[in-house]
Amino acid sequence: MILQTKLKLSKLKLSTMFCLLVVLLIGNMVYANNSADNFFWSDTAPTLSCRDGGINEGGVVIDGKKVKVELPTCEKAKKDRVLVLVNGQYLNTIFGSGADPFIENGRTMIPLRALADAFGFEVKWDQNEEKITLTKENMNIIMYIGKSEMSVDGKTVNFEKAVPMIKNSVTFLPVSQLAEILGAKVEWDSATRTATFSDKE
Repeated sequence: MILQTKLKLSKLKLSTMFCLLVVLLIGNMVYANNSADNFFWSDTAPTLSCRDGGINEGGVVIDGKKVKVELPTCEKAKKDRVLVLVNGQYLNTIFGSGADPFIENGRTMIPLRALADAFGFEVKWDQNEEKITLTKENMNIIMYIGKSEMSVDGKTVNFEKAVPMIKNSVTFLPVSQLAEILGAKVEWDSATRTATFSDKE
């Protein structure tokens, strides 16, 4: 009788440990309602999604589909991370969404939707022409994926070094030049890799 009770307890412990392991492996999932909701603004800097040894994969569910994401080492994640701070709010992206800011030819690239949200623009997208139109009050900016030329209130302006692009199914824009056109103060801190945008006083 005592031996049977011990065996039942051992089986219970084993099944409990197995369930905990499954929860830990599946528990690394983050849910994004849709691809348009792949960012948010916060007064707290984003945390790194990385690994220091151990499991090098995580999982996310995007638009109802499970997607495996390889986790970088924490050293690489710190080296590659770009922080974006707009009027005291940090851009935070959903893990695995592919919307993390990055540097392209010396220019900070952020998701189109995040830029529009930060600076109060309405966005129109023409899939056939790959044309982006940003409108705000009396301002109208038209640009195209992969092209250095844009129109700002009917005047032609050229992007310097980086152009609008699609990466990981997310549209990215070089934010510094657009922020300057909008009259925002732009600063870059190379030590922390932080691009700061604020209203000019």
